Amino acid sequence: MDVQDLKFRVYFLVVVLAGLLILLISLINIDLNMWYVYIFWILVFMIIDIRPISLDIKGQVSLSFALSLALLLIHGTWFCIVVSSVGSVLTDILGKRGWQKNIFNCSQYSISIFAAGTIYSKLSPQTKEIFVINEHIIPFVFTAFTDIVFNFLLVAIIVALSYKIPLFSVIKKDLGMVALFLFSLAPMSLLIVVLYTNEPWSVILILPPLALAHNGFENYLKLRKQARTTIELLADVVDRRDTYTASHSSRVADYAEKIATEMGLPYEQVEKLGMAGRVHDLGKVAVDDSILQKNERLSDKEFKLMRTHSETGYNILSPLDMYKDLLSYVLYHHERIDGKGYPQGLIGNHIPLGARILAVADSYDAMTSSRPYRSAMSEEEAVQELIQNSGKQFDPEIVAAFISVWEKKSRPGEK
Repeated sequence: MDVQDLKFRVYFLVVVLAGLLILLISLINIDLNMWYVYIFWILVFMIIDIRPISLDIKGQVSLSFALSLALLLIHGTWFCIVVSSVGSVLTDILGKRGWQKNIFNCSQYSISIFAAGTIYSKLSPQTKEIFVINEHIIPFVFTAFTDIVFNFLLVAIIVALSYKIPLFSVIKKDLGMVALFLFSLAPMSLLIVVLYTNEPWSVILILPPLALAHNGFENYLKLRKQARTTIELLADVVDRRDTYTASHSSRVADYAEKIATEMGLPYEQVEKLGMAGRVHDLGKVAVDDSILQKNERLSDKEFKLMRTHSETGYNILSPLDMYKDLLSYVLYHHERIDGKGYPQGLIGNHIPLGARILAVADSYDAMTSSRPYRSAMSEEEAVQELIQNSGKQFDPEIVAAFISVWEKKSRPGEK
C-alpha cells in the first residue's frame, strides 16, 4: 500500500466515523410522532437527488442541497441530517453507486449539515413562530456558505485522494461550477421555507422550478463538453492535413496550459488556453495544400496567404459565444510585443495575455519540429532563441515562465 492509498483510507475512515456518529445522535433525537413527515421529506429528497450532475473531475452536484438547507431552517439540524442521510443512502442504493460512495455520501451530508446547523443556531433569531425573511437572511447566508464549503471540501479531498490528483487542481477545476450551481439554488431554499411555513403541501409547487434549474445547468455543462470535443475534432483535421506538423496543436496546447499554470492563472483561463492551443492553426484548413505542404520556403505571396490563417480560424470559431477569450487568443497568437506581428500589429499589453502565451508555446514547438526545408533545433537552442527574442517578439514574463516549465521537465527529480 503506497502513501496515497493510506491517506485515502485514513481520510475515508475519519469522515465515515465522524459522520456516522453525528447520524447516530440525530437518530436518537427523532420524534417518532412525526414519522410521516420524515417519510414525506425522504421521498422528496430521493426524487431530486436521483439524477446528479457530473462535473469535470468525478464530482457531482444535485438539487438536494436546496432541500437540505430548507429542512434545516424548517425542522432543525437533527431532522435535516436524518432525512438527508437516509435519503442519500436510499438514492445511492437505487443508483447502484457502490457501498463506499454510499457510506461516504451519507457521512459527508451529516458533517456538512451539522456544521451549517451549528452556525444557524448561533445566528438565527430565538423566536420561531413566524419565519420572517429579513430576520433570517444574514444567518441564512452564513449557514448556506458553511454548508457549501464543508460539502465541497469533503468531496474534493476524497476525489483528490481517490484519483491521485492534486487537491488544488480539483478545487480549481470544479469550484466555479459548484459555486455557481449551489449559490443559485440557495434562494430556492428560502422559497421552500416560505411555502412550507404557510401551507405545507404547497411546497410541491417548487419541484418544477427545481427541475428546470437542474436541466438548465446540466445542459450548460453538456454544451461546454460538446464544444470542447468539437474543437478537438477540428484541431485533428488540421493536423491530419499536414504530416509534418502532426500533433503540433496538442503539444502547443500542453505547453500553453503548463505556462499558464506556472504563472498562477485561474483554471478557467488555463482550460481556454488549452482549447485555443488545439485550434490556433484551424484557419489553415482554408490554405491550399500546395502551400501548406510545400517542401521549401514559401514565397512572399504564399507567406501572405499563410498569414491569413489566424483571421480565418477566428471567423470559423466566432459562433462560440461562450469562448470569446479563446477567439482572441487564436486571432492574435502571431502578434509580437514590438508591434511587428500580424494581423493587426498590436504592441505589448494590447495583445491578450492568452495570445502572448500561445505565441511562446507555438514558436517553441515550431522550432523543435523538423520541416522539409530545415532541421529541428535542439531544445536548448530553441530556449536560447526565446531568450534572445524576449522583449522583442515575446513577453519576457511568459518566456521566464516557459523556461521554468522546461527546466522542471528537463530535471524532473529537482524540486
